[in-house]
Amino acid sequence: MQSLRLTRPWPEDVEAITAALGDWETTRWLTVVPFPYAEDDARAFIEEAGPDEYAIRMGASLVGMLRVGESFGIWMAPGWQGRGIARRAAILALTRFFAGGGQAIAAQHLDGNTRSARMLDWLGFRPTGPLQIASRPLGRDAPAQGLRLTRAEFEARHAIDLRTARLRLNAIGPDDHEALHRIVTRHSVARMLLRFHPDMTPADTAAILSEGALFPPLRLAVRMDGRVIGAVAVSAGSVPRLSYFLDPELAGRGIGQEMVAAAFDEYVARFDPQQVEADAFLDNLPSRKVLKNLGFQRVEDIRIKSLAREDRDMAALYRWRPSVS
Repeated sequence: MQSLRLTRPWPEDVEAITAALGDWETTRWLTVVPFPYAEDDARAFIEEAGPDEYAIRMGASLVGMLRVGESFGIWMAPGWQGRGIARRAAILALTRFFAGGGQAIAAQHLDGNTRSARMLDWLGFRPTGPLQIASRPLGRDAPAQGLRLTRAEFEARHAIDLRTARLRLNAIGPDDHEALHRIVTRHSVARMLLRFHPDMTPADTAAILSEGALFPPLRLAVRMDGRVIGAVAVSAGSVPRLSYFLDPELAGRGIGQEMVAAAFDEYVARFDPQQVEADAFLDNLPSRKVLKNLGFQRVEDIRIKSLAREDRDMAALYRWRPSVS
């Protein structure tokens, strides 16, 4: 699933789209596309496609299309259905839609389209009532069901929850704050961060650490063997910033790289950022190694202030941009 990408539809996709929508079992459940479907139809679609139209790609292959704007719609090419790809693509696109300010989105499915009905239910769409929809492939009006999904319903159901070989990363809960306070108020940890110092109270640290697990600013608790061992965060803003900390008792075991890579990869997949920044004090060699391994580039050295250091200290500013390949 790591190779799944959402992009714009490209002119070279004409053949793949035409082949997919030339399949009656795919097209019969759509409402606005013609049947038979020709290459000229695909060319016109690609030329007119707006920013809410996503091509779903697995590696180099276009495997479906998805729309998330005034309404939600999706189709998968024959041979790519029933593999969880549509669900994952929908999660990525809906996350971007709601993060961009959307508060609710409508959807519909023709009666009898059980595959679509199951997926919309899994996503959290709620029925709004029966409809009659003009179906271009069928050449008539057809009975359908209307549905609606709100931002709050989506966030409650699809907040980030990741598992790696050793770890689980998910939302920070009230029971996690004592363990997180113990970690960030250790001098060896606080001096590598900006907003923490050893004299902070649990209430002080909880006020900083109580961020959501879906939309930026987001912060994920990192769990290992049933206990909280750290956190990974990404700020809001036009240039988001990545930060993280780990219980120093677990240093030297590759856990920092494992947890930050998992959280960062999911953040990039969901939000498609154009760049992300991070900083690391020059004496924080493990953090600098983590950023380098993630593809961050060191762009300049700056002086920054940690509440746990007496004076501003030298740090490296790192920047990540997506690969053009």
